[in-house]
Amino acid sequence: MDRRQNKTQLGIKEVFIHLLSENPIDKITVSRISKLADINRGTFYLHYHDVYDLHDQIVTELIADMTAIFNTTYPTTTENYSSFKTLSYQLVTYIATHQTTVDALLNQQQVGTIVFKKIKKTFIQKALTLETDLSDNIPDKIEINFIVSGIMGLIIDFISHELPITAEELYQNIYNLLLKF
Repeated sequence: MDRRQNKTQLGIKEVFIHLLSENPIDKITVSRISKLADINRGTFYLHYHDVYDLHDQIVTELIADMTAIFNTTYPTTTENYSSFKTLSYQLVTYIATHQTTVDALLNQQQVGTIVFKKIKKTFIQKALTLETDLSDNIPDKIEINFIVSGIMGLIIDFISHELPITAEELYQNIYNLLLKF
């Protein structure tokens, strides 16, 4: 994809996120996105089938980015638990950098719940895959689910400003909690 296409897609996504932060997804139209992004509708349709396809692609990119961070920083041995610090830091930094996008996606009532569940499911599956000896152990599955759900809850509260701390404080607290398990 060339630079102009990237710039166009970025502009479309930025307008969509702005609209999504103010409106439910079913009230956002291709016409409105096109007008605000200063493109014609045909250009929009070159990149996306509809508003829901645009939404799905943004969610897919977000999950892929977070999964890549998870895959490269999750500790692979019990001696390597300092990687949890890197994992916590990189995830919180990524989310803080993309706070507007994450907030807009998660604050959509039913759609936000679906996004949250997708991210949570992805992280639980990744943790269970990496912790192969835990994959059939129900108590360990419950523990991983608890940890991932708790971290996701903290992140959501941070994004929605219900947790009045800095990204640095959030990552440090998540890291300290992970060390307890």
